[in-house]
Amino acid sequence: MWEALWGLVGEGLVYLDTAGQGSGTDNWQWRLSSDGRRIANGGSWEPRDPEGYLDRVRRQIPDLDGLVELYLTEALQSFNGRCYLATSVMLGVAAERAFLVMAACYAASSVPGARAMTKELARPRGNYFALWTEFRKRIEPIRQDLPNGLADSLTLDAIADLIRLTRNEVGHPTGRQIDEDTARVHLTIAPTYLRKMRALTAHFAEKPAEVEA
Repeated sequence: MWEALWGLVGEGLVYLDTAGQGSGTDNWQWRLSSDGRRIANGGSWEPRDPEGYLDRVRRQIPDLDGLVELYLTEALQSFNGRCYLATSVMLGVAAERAFLVMAACYAASSVPGARAMTKELARPRGNYFALWTEFRKRIEPIRQDLPNGLADSLTLDAIADLIRLTRNEVGHPTGRQIDEDTARVHLTIAPTYLRKMRALTAHFAEKPAEVEA
């Protein structure tokens, strides 16, 4: 019990309230911090509750890719360790992995542009955002044929651009800093991106390319 309580202190979720207690220590009270109260009240995608966050991701994406989950877990652990640069880098890697899984499925499908995507995947690249740009070019002519707004330009490009900034700029020694609020925003919108990538992957998987005789 003591280990758990002091662990919560280390995470900034509880503290010992000595107000009005004089010099005695026998009746100090454990209190929730402001972060602790926010988490106790629940909310959408609370990164200070990594298990709750991951459980929610797993419910929404039952077949979550193992590497995506690994990097997402590392991002949450970094956030709770107040290592916000590391949070963004790990989150960017998770996003990149989710995209590459989807892109490979697209390349193996019968959807128009798939063969061109196969060639793009084979090219050596310095960053995945260049490949994302090529994917957007291939998918634009058939965007209206994708179900449930899966290729909504505004949503996909806004999320991808944010992830690009964290993956490419923070991942290199540029000196750029990431504060807690920015890292929290990244973790809050990441599940939307991951759901989109998984839905696109499932859509392309339903349309496999014909095997040549």
